[in-house]
Amino acid sequence: MRLLALLLLSLLALPAAAEPFRFVAFGDMPYCRTGPTDCPAEVARVEALTTEINAARPAFSVFLGDTKAGNEACTDAIILDRTAAWFNRIAGPLVYTPGDNEWTDCWQPRAGRHDPLERLALLRARFFSAPVSLGQAPMRLLRQSDLDPAHRGYPENARWEREGVTFLTLHVPGSDNNRPLDNQPGLPPGAAAEYPARNAANLAWLEAGFAAATAARSQAVVVALQADLYFRDRCGRGTVAGHVDTRNALAEAARRFGRPVLLLHGDSHFWLEDRPAPAALNLLRVMVPGDGDTRAVVVEVDPAAATPFRFSLIGPTDRTAPPGC
Repeated sequence: MRLLALLLLSLLALPAAAEPFRFVAFGDMPYCRTGPTDCPAEVARVEALTTEINAARPAFSVFLGDTKAGNEACTDAIILDRTAAWFNRIAGPLVYTPGDNEWTDCWQPRAGRHDPLERLALLRARFFSAPVSLGQAPMRLLRQSDLDPAHRGYPENARWEREGVTFLTLHVPGSDNNRPLDNQPGLPPGAAAEYPARNAANLAWLEAGFAAATAARSQAVVVALQADLYFRDRCGRGTVAGHVDTRNALAEAARRFGRPVLLLHGDSHFWLEDRPAPAALNLLRVMVPGDGDTRAVVVEVDPAAATPFRFSLIGPTDRTAPPGC
């Protein structure tokens, strides 16, 4: 009997096997490109997509930035209220990482000549002020602002764990990560210092995330951000100086980790799956559709599998975007 009791105790002490689960990734929507008259239809398409996302019953969803088109004004009504209204349609947890259209590019005349830093402060106050996600059923998140005393100003950088997989978001938007051009005129106060400070915070958060995954013996890591870091590799043009640090750090972190790493991003608006870093072949990249292709990616995760990620698309199929530059 004593031997049986010891055997039962040892079995109870074993960690539970990680269970398969699914989550959803999407971004770059709604894009009201032609003006206010087409916006109700575009928002309705996104709302229809949220119904399909809810029907898929994911453990959580991740929105990869750009809650509006670049030619829409960066007003409170658009970047805050309209976004919050459809975010709140997600039945489960929703994690959001910002894109360039809702703050970085707001200085442009077509976006209303807003101060990007003032817009970013509003986004942080509205969507990142609590240690939980968005959505109707918020889940607990670890935020860089709470864990890293040297980088308290970056609550949008978050981390969480599910079934032995570590997830983290990095605030890396398009438009070259908001890196100002040399001697760029007309920058608002503080704008030139924004990129290097946030870039340093992102690199620190990336390193901390992989360290946490290693310590927890995670089976895989998922990194979510907005920018297409490899646009120039594919298209032979575009500015990349603001993304080089992130690319290099991610490839090196993945190489050291040695287990599957998934990078999720938006920005270029079509479905793409590849391995973009020859030095880290365990790094798999998925770009989600977006403007002109209102679909989301369902990621099926089997933490115990050698290839833990499988992908499928949900949403309306009447408009799909082919690969392009």
